Amino acid sequence: MKMNLPNKLATLRIILVVPFVIFLSLALEFSENTAIAVIMRIFATIIFVGAAITDYYDGKIARKYNLITNLGKLLDPLADKILVISALVTLAKFNQISLWFVIIIIFRELLITGLRSIVAAEGVIISAESLGKWKTATQMIALTLIILIPFSFIINNILLLIPLILTIVSGIEYVLKCKNILNK
Repeated sequence: MKMNLPNKLATLRIILVVPFVIFLSLALEFSENTAIAVIMRIFATIIFVGAAITDYYDGKIARKYNLITNLGKLLDPLADKILVISALVTLAKFNQISLWFVIIIIFRELLITGLRSIVAAEGVIISAESLGKWKTATQMIALTLIILIPFSFIINNILLLIPLILTIVSGIEYVLKCKNILNK
């Protein structure tokens, strides 16, 4: 199977999750050793930001050059979810953020993925709306700050409040769009 550039970027984003989680885990594990923790945080941040940038460019390139494929429709949102959820789970594991935030975000992502499958089976495509794009952007920004700077648990959770609210509201918006199909 030959992959186009946007699909390669989405695949790269998935692959980058492994070194990202390793560096972030090391940073949080060795937080007592400031030098190691700082270096690991910088590496984790560079990888996370690099992966997040591929999210922007894979979609832009796919639309501009008409390279939208079924594989890309699967890979792009999957890569986003894997990157964000891996960051959230790792941060929660090391008590950097509330586990409740992680559970709510994962629930929303699983719910929307299931809804997408149902509506796709009906031949309906519901594209991402601006709230969903804002949700992703604010998640990436908040997570970048939390990964790079060793804030307190409380400040980390405050940074995640806007992404969490957008996660919930965009999830409700998506469910309402699918209401007619779900009532069949």
